[in-house]
Amino acid sequence: MFRVYAWQHRGSFAAGAVCLALTNYLTVSIPTQIGSAIDGLAAGSAGVVPGHAVNIALMGVAIIVVRTLSRVLFFNPGRDMEYALRGDLFARLLSQQPGFYAGRRTGDIVSRASNDISWTRALVGFGTLQAINIAMAVPLTFWKMFGISMTLTLAALVPISLGIVIAQISIRRVFPLMRRNQEELGEISNHVLESFQGIASIQGFVAEDAFETRFQVKNEAWFATGMRLAVIRTLAFPILGFSGGFALFILIRIGGPMAVSGALSVGDIAAFATLLAALLPPLRSMGFMLSVWQRGRAALERIFELMDSPIDRPEGDSPVSTPVGRGPEIVLNALTFAYPDAPDDPILHDISLTIPSGETVGIFGRTGSGKSTLVRLLSRLYNPPAGSMMVDGVDICAQDLHTWRRRLAVVPQRPFLFSDTIAANIALADEPAHEAVAQAAALAALDADLSALPDGLETVVGERGIMLSGGQRQRVALARGLHRQADVVVLDDVLSAVDHDNEARLVATLAGLSDTDRAPTTFIVSNRLSAFRYASMIAVLDGGRLVDVGTHEELAAREGVYRETWLVQQDDGVEAVAG
Repeated sequence: MFRVYAWQHRGSFAAGAVCLALTNYLTVSIPTQIGSAIDGLAAGSAGVVPGHAVNIALMGVAIIVVRTLSRVLFFNPGRDMEYALRGDLFARLLSQQPGFYAGRRTGDIVSRASNDISWTRALVGFGTLQAINIAMAVPLTFWKMFGISMTLTLAALVPISLGIVIAQISIRRVFPLMRRNQEELGEISNHVLESFQGIASIQGFVAEDAFETRFQVKNEAWFATGMRLAVIRTLAFPILGFSGGFALFILIRIGGPMAVSGALSVGDIAAFATLLAALLPPLRSMGFMLSVWQRGRAALERIFELMDSPIDRPEGDSPVSTPVGRGPEIVLNALTFAYPDAPDDPILHDISLTIPSGETVGIFGRTGSGKSTLVRLLSRLYNPPAGSMMVDGVDICAQDLHTWRRRLAVVPQRPFLFSDTIAANIALADEPAHEAVAQAAALAALDADLSALPDGLETVVGERGIMLSGGQRQRVALARGLHRQADVVVLDDVLSAVDHDNEARLVATLAGLSDTDRAPTTFIVSNRLSAFRYASMIAVLDGGRLVDVGTHEELAAREGVYRETWLVQQDDGVEAVAG
């Protein structure tokens, strides 16, 4: 899959390779000019020196130009691919269902999406450039060296070949260490992220020392792996450069007597020495290039583990459409559901229920009865079994996921607010239109609170809405749902932190939705029975099973979980539903 990203820049890579070829050809041609100039001086032909000097100067200028172009042509695609990969990975992550994240650490995902992608840029830009440069420089240099003396070249090959073998052995140890190092960095990122998210709990329980200790353990593990990598790089990779230096010693040891005997000229020795000097930089960079390639390979593996993860979309390539613009009829057919990580432990058992179009339905049950699971299935955060949940006669899993979610307004029990203005949090995906946002805020009983806030709708709520109270956060989330004007409204215990006066206003608002021309099908999930005063029907769950269905008056009149809760809430002073 990575080849798809690279193939788009094949023209740039090809042009960069041509520039590298020219760079290396000119680089190995300069020593020939130097040798010829020295031989000319030795022969008393000083007049040829200025011509060689001009050639060398022109070649040097040409090398500067083509070398610069080669870097532009390789480094720019690396940045373009980094940009594209970040965007595609982010889009892929947004497409995944909650089950995908259940077994993964957020910090590790963040590390892959940031640090690892940066290493792919280094791999594509610097790593590819150096790999091609070395692949061209070494053969060209040895070609020129063979032209001067096969004996000297073969002698110089001995230490260089030995250095390459040692580097290859080191690479085999580097790759698993590189991957472990990046995984440990992901562990650190995850620990830091969780610590910042839970800072109030950490400080409230005076647990700073424990979290610092855990951080230190993870940091030391990452540091130890990094040091092992550094030791390998420090001891093994410089051998490539040392082997080139040792080849220069061989030149003096073997080439010197050859020059004295006349087998080689002084210019040949000088040219050979210059070629060895030109060979040393690619050999020295080979160690760092190999390190970049290994880290880049490890990064790509980690990135494409996420990119290649399948998306749970049972509707396939031919989803079925249903009418939009009105509340649909929803039918549950013997719905039984267990979460993927516990397939043998169903949360919902054999639930059958018909919810007419445009009705307001209450979902009641004690903690753990399966109310929130039912909400997750309605919003398709998890997919119910085929045929167990029908929308206007069509299996919910046969409908396009994004189209279905555009028809939904789900207000969860624990609303998430972004560190932005109240208006932006209400409008969310849309550009905030003041009139529509203000209307939604008024419907959610936020108007009194807005007048007390310093900037009204433009008040920035802080990280996760920390500047607001629990009830205000719930009502901002409710305003977000009302602003959506959806066909299906799902409210998951959104009145739990709201006082009774505001609750009465909100319940009346929700009841008013049924009187509109495009009345949505509304689900109200709550433990407070007063939230159901206008519900046309109430479904009672207990232990994941549907144990009763009826109006408030019917349920309160017969024995069961609902009546028990109603009597308790009356005794506690909670306003009666019928009141």
